[in-house]
Amino acid sequence: MKKVMLGKIGKKGGVTLRAVLIGLAFMPINVYLVVQWETVWGTQYPTTMGIFFNAIFCLFLVTALNLPIKKFFPNSAISQGEVLTIYTILLMAITVSGHDFTQTIFCTLGTCRWFATPENEWNSLFARYLPQWLTVNDENVLRGFYEGESTFYTVQHIKGWLEPMLWWTLFLTVMVFTMLCINVIIRKQWIEREKLTYPLVQLPFEMTLNDSKKNFFSNKLLWLGFGVAAGIDIINGLNFLFPIFPKIPLIYNLGEHFVDKPFNTIGSFPIQINPYAIGLAFPIPLDLLFSCWFLFIVWKAESVIGSIAGVNLPEYPFPDQQILGSYLGIAAVALFMGKKSLWQVMNQTFSFPKRKSLNKKKRRGKMIKKAIGIGSDVDDSGEPMKYRTAVFGAILGTASLVIFASQAGMSILFPLAFFLIYFAIMFAFTRMRAELGPPLQGIHYSGPLQLIVATVGSRKISPQTLTVAAPYWTFTKELRNNPMPFVLEGFKLAERADIDTQKLWKVMMLSTLLGIFVTFWAFLQFNYKWGGVGAWRGVAAYTVIERWVTRPVEPDATFLIATGFGFIVVLINTVLRLRFLWWRLHPLGYPLAGYYHFDKLWFPFFISWAAKGIILKYGGIRAYRRTFPLFMGLILGEFIMGSVWGILGLLTGKPTYAFKNW
Repeated sequence: MKKVMLGKIGKKGGVTLRAVLIGLAFMPINVYLVVQWETVWGTQYPTTMGIFFNAIFCLFLVTALNLPIKKFFPNSAISQGEVLTIYTILLMAITVSGHDFTQTIFCTLGTCRWFATPENEWNSLFARYLPQWLTVNDENVLRGFYEGESTFYTVQHIKGWLEPMLWWTLFLTVMVFTMLCINVIIRKQWIEREKLTYPLVQLPFEMTLNDSKKNFFSNKLLWLGFGVAAGIDIINGLNFLFPIFPKIPLIYNLGEHFVDKPFNTIGSFPIQINPYAIGLAFPIPLDLLFSCWFLFIVWKAESVIGSIAGVNLPEYPFPDQQILGSYLGIAAVALFMGKKSLWQVMNQTFSFPKRKSLNKKKRRGKMIKKAIGIGSDVDDSGEPMKYRTAVFGAILGTASLVIFASQAGMSILFPLAFFLIYFAIMFAFTRMRAELGPPLQGIHYSGPLQLIVATVGSRKISPQTLTVAAPYWTFTKELRNNPMPFVLEGFKLAERADIDTQKLWKVMMLSTLLGIFVTFWAFLQFNYKWGGVGAWRGVAAYTVIERWVTRPVEPDATFLIATGFGFIVVLINTVLRLRFLWWRLHPLGYPLAGYYHFDKLWFPFFISWAAKGIILKYGGIRAYRRTFPLFMGLILGEFIMGSVWGILGLLTGKPTYAFKNW
């Protein structure tokens, strides 16, 4: 049968031993800083962003150190592929170290035992359901963890945490591997067929581009943007440490002027200047930029209209539930748009011949041969892994996660539903990052657990299942810290820089495994020193579970209607874009604009939209390319100074200025 060529990624290197060693050398300090910034100090929060400023700082550092080597010892210089391999290693380690992923799970492991009181009755409610191999129940081990002024480095403490730490490391590693396998399946469709833009990879790619005629760092506009952004952060950073020093105000809340009905429902409406966000938004297509800031206004208008109409429902207009439905709609649309490619991958794995061509016995035999690797109709030799491996990896990975939860005490259907919803949301996030490249994304307190409870009611879910689900609530309560988009962005960088992805994915998984382990180590060290770091997350998780157990709820029709409405909005918007060329609203803008953190970013998006529109209208694509470094300089200036302030904080042991302002 004729081979169906699905394309290849060049395999010219990049993943060398020195690149891996350099990346792994940078990893511990970055993970340590992330834990300190996000959980100990509550500043910076790099992992809530779509691009990690500390990873860009390391990329900048390696690139700068490589310049004299390239000049005097060109044969020893680090290639672009190697530098981007280092960057990808850091991306994976940082993303799994975030306070919405690995850290937040650890916050729950001793919560039930330590915070149980006669008043909350947690001992009688939860204690008998806690899996001993996944939690810590020895009060002698927990005392130093929650009270501080102790050390993790005792035999008793290490033994008390070792088993749950190893099991949760395995769990999270398998979860990331499952995401990686899904990305392998969709890589061809999104990167090579649809040619999605991946705006967030442009800065690291341009920084490492080896082009003697067009050196990224020799552009004057780049340094102009760098100087503006860095200058603002230097001044405001000094003001943070020495309040007598002047400050450049960057935030003005228009919402303060809307105090009377119906406009008081608008809430927070900040005019906020974030130079890095202006820069990140600049590569985004104009229709997407317009959709984001315009739909933010629409979300505000929904609240006002509801007030005029006398709607008194709590949480109206239910943005969190609508956003959840929107992301599920995005996942459904992306699957439908890529159904041909997906069918080819499935056929490569299982073989689905036409009924008339083969009898039943031969069809079964051919499917078995394909499943075990005999016979192939699709050339996947250039993919990160064989499609067969990716498909079975995704299936077995999901099955392993379900079995893990079942062994911990959940009923089998609960984790199955949980992970299907979770991976659907991750799939949608990855699609949004590939097209839009937003500075942030997330869903606030409306994740898989909430959807399951809203669908069947907590009354029909056993207390044991809900108790075991407490750690799962923590890493899905915000869904800001998501490894899956970074994996595909790593593959996109590999495609552009000719990196061998068959080696790269293995390095990604190594970085993931080590990153999770180092996160646990840093988290434990900080807790035994300071006591109770991030403990509120565990308390919040068990408080939610307590409410579901002690006050069982029926299915939540309002939650489901709002979720369905968000789903339908995305479908209608998609159909309108496909049918009418003049329809400018993009479905991806709706969930992003409704997210509560986007109120800090709508104005930077508006500025970029206006600037890009004017540049393209009066100067064309040539003017856009000439001004592009200016906006990249805004990103680089804030990211470099943000990292410098963070490192100074590490050295002095004191919190420093956080440029994000959210």
